[in-house]
Amino acid sequence: MLFLDHTQIKYCKLQGQDTATTGIIYNGKIFTRAKAFPKEELEVAIKECREEYLDHEERSKIPTLLIKERKSVGIWMENQRYKQKDILEVLGGEKSSEQESSRKSTSKSTSDISRISIRQIAAQMRSEQGVEIKTRRYKLKLYQRCFLGNEAVDWIVGKIKVSRTDAVKIGQKMIEKGIVNHVTNDHSFKDENLFYRFNEDKGKSIWNSNV
Repeated sequence: MLFLDHTQIKYCKLQGQDTATTGIIYNGKIFTRAKAFPKEELEVAIKECREEYLDHEERSKIPTLLIKERKSVGIWMENQRYKQKDILEVLGGEKSSEQESSRKSTSKSTSDISRISIRQIAAQMRSEQGVEIKTRRYKLKLYQRCFLGNEAVDWIVGKIKVSRTDAVKIGQKMIEKGIVNHVTNDHSFKDENLFYRFNEDKGKSIWNSNV
């Protein structure tokens, strides 16, 4: 799941069988809205997105976006029924708020990150108020006491008010300091649906629920 602002994507009008419908273009893929919530119910939307889409055996395989729109929060899923030829009109330009912020204050952002205590943030992220740490399954294999990279980015962004790009840099610093690792050591820290684990939790029993 990617959590994006409406300024980071392109809206488009798609030709359906009987009528036109609204879609989203992101990274060359076409998404249609699966569900919408009032903007005041952001936490409800995040919870439902995780439980009903990311933890669902079939739906978890479909790229999913959680979009904070002007008046609502929408869950958008890739829809392969629509092709580029079905796009009737592009309704909005793609303008990344992160890129705009970076262009205006790159030096400030870098300076702010350098002052952040990585170990302190990691300790908070591993606490009860942090990211969800649990046993997860991938291709019939269980990975104990791990968390998702994109959910960690969500948490860091909300906790210390940095961009998603900077949140990824903070996660990578955690890897470099030996605080966390990808469960199979195949990836650096990414804003993706990948499994990571705190090194303190390596080898702990699946029955030990204490973080």
